Amino acid sequence: SGRFDRDIDDKTLFFTHSTGKSIISYIVGHAICEGYISSVNEPINWPLMNKTLYDGQPLINLLNMNAGDKHTVNPSSSRVMGSNKHHRDMDHISIAELLNGTKRESNKLFYNNVLTDIIASYVAYRAGDDYSKLLKIVFQDKIKIENEVHFELHKKTSSNSKKPLYGKLQTRASYSFLITRGDLLRVAISMMRDYQQQTCVGNYLRELQKQAISWPKYRTNIKNASLYMHNYPKKYGGQFYFDFHKMDGRNIIATEGLNGQNILIDLDKSRIVVTQSAVSAWDKRTFMLNVIRDGKLPK
Repeated sequence: SGRFDRDIDDKTLFFTHSTGKSIISYIVGHAICEGYISSVNEPINWPLMNKTLYDGQPLINLLNMNAGDKHTVNPSSSRVMGSNKHHRDMDHISIAELLNGTKRESNKLFYNNVLTDIIASYVAYRAGDDYSKLLKIVFQDKIKIENEVHFELHKKTSSNSKKPLYGKLQTRASYSFLITRGDLLRVAISMMRDYQQQTCVGNYLRELQKQAISWPKYRTNIKNASLYMHNYPKKYGGQFYFDFHKMDGRNIIATEGLNGQNILIDLDKSRIVVTQSAVSAWDKRTFMLNVIRDGKLPK
């Protein structure tokens, strides 16, 4: 108490950062099970993006971050080709105009922030007027959140406010959530139960695990590897990490967000570690990976 300008408590909202990517994926699973999306292999058929590289690609390519869009995004700044703005400082109408005429150039995994916002907006397009209903199914009915959850929107930047899609959610959705620590744990519990009980959404998570691809940043021996959990998985699929170092053959699923907003779940042994913090400079191996691996808290 008193260490920070504002004390941390059960009502404090933390940005999920990239753990929000996995939450968006979880929402995709519900969108499939509610009939708004046919499957993870559904071809993208979205008028807003029909002249871009995403048109016609199966949704799983976007979820697996191998949509071949490395030439369209600056990975260090989250800026779309041809723009000096952060991607959330423009709507997806403007982004689609920048991507007009682009083609897929590779099947290699390219982790980036722009793509998950496109997935989030695709779900908003497919759910249409039922999007709020879909979020209620996920957060209130399934996860049973105790507090409010907020998510960041893209700015409205289209030059013509009279365009039919101007201001619509399919042009503004993102993966950036604000959530309390208790509710982030509830998210993790809900994911685990779906997987274990083989619900429709649980089978979606199993399909993501099945279609996961090699993660290029598996590098456990680099200096300060333990500061970032993404150095330890061997596979990435559907906006989740799988197949962790020294845990071969175990069903481990994880999320990772900047500054330590993380979820790590042992789906077989019902172990969960959830963290929220203000900085990344702490040992993920000691406080997360080893706890899941051994079932013991650090001394």
